[in-house]
Amino acid sequence: MKTKTIFLFFLVCTIYLPVNAQQPQTISWNMLKDVNWSQKYITSLSGYYQMPEFGRQIEFLDKKTITIQGFYVPVDVDGTIFALSESPSYMCFFCGVGGIESVMEIFVKEGHHDLKRVRTDRYIQVKGILNINRDDPEHLMYLLKDAELVKVIR
Repeated sequence: MKTKTIFLFFLVCTIYLPVNAQQPQTISWNMLKDVNWSQKYITSLSGYYQMPEFGRQIEFLDKKTITIQGFYVPVDVDGTIFALSESPSYMCFFCGVGGIESVMEIFVKEGHHDLKRVRTDRYIQVKGILNINRDDPEHLMYLLKDAELVKVIR
């Protein structure tokens, strides 16, 4: 009887307490570079634009909690939206050093204020829910929602 009780306990734990839900997956910028481009007509902008087609590895990460490291780049004066870049701001992706896949739009978790105190170009680690942007040219192709500062590395 004791063996059955222990077995049922572990069965319930594996169903209701998945390990992946507790530990975010740490990803690198290299993982995010599996992107192909195709030209698509965007009705709201009345024209054709290059739109991303993501590889399987990136598709798997969509809507998952991740951690990633990069350089902090503030976007708005309120400190609620910023970008995380593989490179410091003086080596920006639109200056020819990297591509659009080397920067991520970050939306800070409501009530989280630690990112307001980070200085531009500090190398940080953040955690949040990765959303891939397949068709909205007004946002970056990677969005990290409910983002929280894990640590300032340097």
